[in-house]
Amino acid sequence: MCISPSLRALRGLKMPQRLTTMWPELRVSNTEMKLLFRRWTVFVLILCSLATPAWGQSLTGPSVDKIEIRHIGPPAASDAMIRANVRVKEGDIYTKTGVDDDVRSLFSTGFFYNVRVATEAADKGIKIIYVVQGKPTVSEIRIEGNNKFSRKKILKKVTFKPGDPLDERKLFADAQEITKLYQKAGYQKTTVKATPNIEEAAGRGSVTFEVKEAPKVKIENVEFVGAEAFTQRKLRKQIKTRRLWMFSWLTGTGVLKDEQFDEDKEKLAEFYHEAGYIDFEIKDTKFDNVSDKRMRIQFDVNEGAQYKVGSVEIKGNTEFKTEQIMAGIVSEGRRVRPKMVPGQIFTPKGLTADVDAIRDYYGSLGYIDTWVKTTKYPNTERGTMDLIYQIMDEEKGRSYVEKIEIKGNIKTRDTVLRRELAITPGEPFDMVRVKVTKARLEQMGYFDKVETETDATDVPNRKNLIIDVEEGSTGHVELGAGFSSIDSLFGFVGYREGNFDLFHPPYFRGGGQKLRVGVTVGLRRKDYQISFVEPWFLGRRLALGVDLYHSEINYYSDLYDFRQTGAKLSLTKQLPYNMVGSVNYTIENIGLSINGAPERLPLSIQNEAKFGDQLISKVGASLAYDTRNSSQLPNRGQRSEILPEFAGGPLGGDAGFYRLEARSAWYFPGFAT
Repeated sequence: MCISPSLRALRGLKMPQRLTTMWPELRVSNTEMKLLFRRWTVFVLILCSLATPAWGQSLTGPSVDKIEIRHIGPPAASDAMIRANVRVKEGDIYTKTGVDDDVRSLFSTGFFYNVRVATEAADKGIKIIYVVQGKPTVSEIRIEGNNKFSRKKILKKVTFKPGDPLDERKLFADAQEITKLYQKAGYQKTTVKATPNIEEAAGRGSVTFEVKEAPKVKIENVEFVGAEAFTQRKLRKQIKTRRLWMFSWLTGTGVLKDEQFDEDKEKLAEFYHEAGYIDFEIKDTKFDNVSDKRMRIQFDVNEGAQYKVGSVEIKGNTEFKTEQIMAGIVSEGRRVRPKMVPGQIFTPKGLTADVDAIRDYYGSLGYIDTWVKTTKYPNTERGTMDLIYQIMDEEKGRSYVEKIEIKGNIKTRDTVLRRELAITPGEPFDMVRVKVTKARLEQMGYFDKVETETDATDVPNRKNLIIDVEEGSTGHVELGAGFSSIDSLFGFVGYREGNFDLFHPPYFRGGGQKLRVGVTVGLRRKDYQISFVEPWFLGRRLALGVDLYHSEINYYSDLYDFRQTGAKLSLTKQLPYNMVGSVNYTIENIGLSINGAPERLPLSIQNEAKFGDQLISKVGASLAYDTRNSSQLPNRGQRSEILPEFAGGPLGGDAGFYRLEARSAWYFPGFAT
């Protein structure tokens, strides 16, 4: 039904006097009012005439007289569960859209391999029949056509096993993984097809992976067409898809791998971008088959122009001068400042680093709400990139640290973390020192995750620093055995605790100290060692080390045995400019005992060697220059040190000597895996 307004009912309506007084433009005559109502009536009648057929149609159609459930094979679910997931009910008007929604709902339960719907005429409408087939059980997995890889190796890529329900999505994914296995080995054109064979009545089926192996295709050459800025050799080093060479069996190169090839295209583009070629693009890649087992790869590239920095402008900085911002800050002995000045090559990473440098400048002064908006203006004719750094929210001012809250340290004592903080409450909220704090906590090796965040307080410009840590395992047990021509047969056991606490029984953990106990026992040697380190001796960043050791070695000679028992105390301090200083005192007893008659020894040893026990008292020092990126697993940097040592004299003991030793170790990244 459609209801239209009546002119008779509306004829007596008048515009309120208050409205016509406030808005004179609303005043209309009676004739205009009548014309307006007539047009409105015609419009409403047209809408009603259009809506009435659709309304009537929605109320017509056959009704659902009955719903029947039929199962193919063993039922995967009860009829009640199926009816609960079907929205169409008996007595409803039948619509194809509603039935399609029910099919999708049944599939989403994950119980069914196939769902079909049929309809039949009934006395009072139609009958809907849902024909459902539960997921069959996998009874057998077959591999056909595989010669290069064994069945056992291929099955490692299959995620299901006999007895599991059949899932076509897993089936397709497993076929893709088997294909990748072949592609990574160089069999690029190998195809794998998964075919299920289902016995509907029994509710089970087998799966067959049909492998069509192709010959291994090796890369004869990789060429870069259109490359002029860099040599072919330089570009080949940027990617892992390389031509076959004599050590390809070791490096894994010389064959085409799809995933690696996609990564190589991204690496090549990144290499050009970081060299200033911002418009670089790979227009096409070609694979020319020189023979059935050889191929040549071509990268068709467009280098574009190399961009350099044109002008650099800082806007929005009212509190600090541009010269101050560009001068940067000094953090951990290193100056941090924008480096892409006019004339320098423009790179995306350089832009990111310069934005971070500007943010660090403001962050070091407590302007933690200030951020930087970057605008780039490329000039293709001159090959320059003009940069504008817009300082945002500088007017919010400086923030201060209200308090520092540490969360998640269940085992580690609060003081162990707080002594590593580079920032304290009441100071300006220096974000650079917050980064230093985060790095220090990560380097401790106690935590799997360290996160920092700020939390607003009720006091303006006062914020809390929240440090959230997730503790990891710090204790490690070492067991092993070995054999060598020198040591013969030996075994060792050890325990390392990186977060030891000598004064916290019975667990002795959480104090930030380090303990290591090791025992090595073999046919020719015995070693016992205990090492203890307190990194904050007397509440200062001064490491106290204590070493106790005992060794018995008889592989130097069959004629005599060597014994060494001692203790060592050391103090180590981190100095500026990556320098590390240390002093130590060692007292040890060294003994030589003869096996058999002394006459068996050479005359040189009889005349010079002192058998029996000798007490040695010595002091030593070391000065090291350490730039390693990690003290545990470094792959960059160096550690070079000088170690003087003096024994005897005023220190006492049975022997006197002095020694000067120099050591240097350099670390370089190896093969990437």
